[in-house]
Amino acid sequence: MIKRILLIVILAVAVVAAAAGTPAPEAEAGKLSDLGEAAWARQEIAEMNALGIITGYPEGVFSPYKNVTIMEAVVMLIRAIGLEEQARSLDDASVDYEMPQGLTWGRGYLIAAVQRGMLDGANLYQFKPGEPATRLEVALLTYYALKLNSESSPLAFADAGQIPQERHGHIAALVNNDIMRGLPGNLFCPYEYNNRAQMAVLLSRIIGNKFADPYPDRRLSGTISSVDLNSQLLSIQPGGNKFFTSDCEVFIDGNSAAPADLNAGDEAELILDESGQAVFIKAHRQKDYTSYKGKVESLFPIAGEYWLALVDFGGNNLTRPVAGGVGVNEPGGRRDISSLSEGEFVEIKVSDNKIIEINSLDCTTLSGKVESVQYSSLTLRDDSGEEYELDVPGNVVVMKNGGAMTYEGVMEGDLVEVSVYDEKALKIDVLRSGEIEGEIEELDTSGTWGITIVDDDGDTEEYTVDDDVEVERDGRTIDFEDLDEGERVRLELDSDDYVIYIEVLDEDDNGEIEGEIEELDTSGTWGITIVDDDGDTEEYTVDDDVEVERDGRTIDFEDLDEGEWVRLELNSRDIVVGIEADEEVSIIKGVVKDLTTDSSQVIIRLVREDNGRTAQYDVTSDTVCARDDDDIDLDEVIIGAEVEVRVRDGEAERIKVTNDEDITVEGEVTSVDTSRERITIRQVNGNKFTFDFAADYDLEDDEGDRITELDDVEEGWDVKLELENGEVEKLTQE
Repeated sequence: MIKRILLIVILAVAVVAAAAGTPAPEAEAGKLSDLGEAAWARQEIAEMNALGIITGYPEGVFSPYKNVTIMEAVVMLIRAIGLEEQARSLDDASVDYEMPQGLTWGRGYLIAAVQRGMLDGANLYQFKPGEPATRLEVALLTYYALKLNSESSPLAFADAGQIPQERHGHIAALVNNDIMRGLPGNLFCPYEYNNRAQMAVLLSRIIGNKFADPYPDRRLSGTISSVDLNSQLLSIQPGGNKFFTSDCEVFIDGNSAAPADLNAGDEAELILDESGQAVFIKAHRQKDYTSYKGKVESLFPIAGEYWLALVDFGGNNLTRPVAGGVGVNEPGGRRDISSLSEGEFVEIKVSDNKIIEINSLDCTTLSGKVESVQYSSLTLRDDSGEEYELDVPGNVVVMKNGGAMTYEGVMEGDLVEVSVYDEKALKIDVLRSGEIEGEIEELDTSGTWGITIVDDDGDTEEYTVDDDVEVERDGRTIDFEDLDEGERVRLELDSDDYVIYIEVLDEDDNGEIEGEIEELDTSGTWGITIVDDDGDTEEYTVDDDVEVERDGRTIDFEDLDEGEWVRLELNSRDIVVGIEADEEVSIIKGVVKDLTTDSSQVIIRLVREDNGRTAQYDVTSDTVCARDDDDIDLDEVIIGAEVEVRVRDGEAERIKVTNDEDITVEGEVTSVDTSRERITIRQVNGNKFTFDFAADYDLEDDEGDRITELDDVEEGWDVKLELENGEVEKLTQE
């Protein structure tokens, strides 16, 4: 579309256009048949039609998507600001400027518009009444009609650059006063034509926001006390009784309704016709709503209305349509919903499955050092030493160096800025790591102190050292000058990047962890879960560039196997940067077949789970035995128990009992306690074990016959005991 030039001087507007013409005649206000075509503007159209500001055509249609001409826009605005009588009285007035050629109607409206400052009389001869009006032209006509003041706030529309710079202040005044809003996609579209439905909405906002009240005697507000459908009589206080017409348009909370839907207690606004009957009723009903707070995921238009997708503080996703006329409320004003951006934090109120209110959350900003990081909380200490315990919701936004990262990447010691609402950390900006680890490459102890280290990524960094720096080695305080090049240290920095604390790390504190791989995560951010020497399960994040070796060969991270014994190398942020798979260490699962505990050579024999073969391993004085993460003695291991044995060079380093309660054990009966229903057996290695009988147990002799009494079980019998939850369910004589 060719952009037409607006000739606007001081308080005047002249519109240059190309085509002339007069509008189709309008009909008297009445019921319109095609409002369903523009349901998003139905209430505003009905309201303007009832007031006679924009009426329908003789055939009873409104044609909501028909373009508004320049002349029609002027007439509608003149009516809306209450100057119609003045305009009609000026129809025959003499003026000292030239009227447009071929003008057949509306002369008084143009004169009134010049007097109002909407048009420039000196350029009025260029006016072409039948030319469609653009959104920018309608905006400027409205700005001058309402005598607004230009505002300096910037325009947030994505296409703001298409609006002449000198008009930004005019458009900002309209937007900030909720008279004009953007279109889907956060666009203003200044050179698109304005249609009749859009014009109705604009004029309704002018009146609704009390910039004008053209027909105060025909407007009535109050609380409905009763509705008589038979008599078509409505009682409203204050105001008394009012009849409503048979074609009266009724809206409740923005939705089309009927008089029968009105209730006592509804707050209502009525528009009356010339005879005093209500032809339009706009009611508001107190309704329950549900409030949600969270982060905006997206805002998108569907069939003429906006839909908003939100992730609440609990990490739950919610997508709902936005009711017409809803904007974004924030401290100091209200902005158009089209300016709402992904990542903003808001409160929404939902009623009848629609968003009826959006409030921007007023966040405060805290800066400081991360003292501790938990799964859903963070402790922050600011520069004054005050600590803040903050909840971290599942949808927290974390940024570092301009890029997004996960909350798991936030570490103790990091210096951060946190956007906080209601003690919740909504956004965390990691400014830098507050603690640095590396090897001392150089010390500067002359003049201003300095230290140069090589960090875990191999990068060389130089830092200025505070005069009052605290330095510790082996728990003792030393002087800065006593540090040695080559020592591994941890540096703590203040907000000015000065080193205020140095800790010399133990030589064996090299960030290495050993254990058995329990689980590998090769999707998304890599992870590895291992069971370490103490039987503890630990989960670590794995760097994308991790180096993995097995038997001296480099392999891919995905080629590791669960059950392998590995050595992990961690950097200062506890992220795995190196993995060495130790093939000399293996984890063998099986059932204990034999275990010697009283000879010079202690061995354990297993029936392996993987192949059913018997394997034998030496047990040394350093072998650790455990059950349920508790250390036990070797003679507490039952022959028949299920175990995992960590083997290195043919020796059992660790024996972990995984199941000794739901198994079958064998041995010789040494005693039977019939009163307590308890039995003690001695296994082939001489170790004794005592078991209780279950509530319902079975006894069988060596021929398979049932034994009726526990008293019949004799000492010296070889028996097989079937255990469940550690109790004897069945005893069979061997």
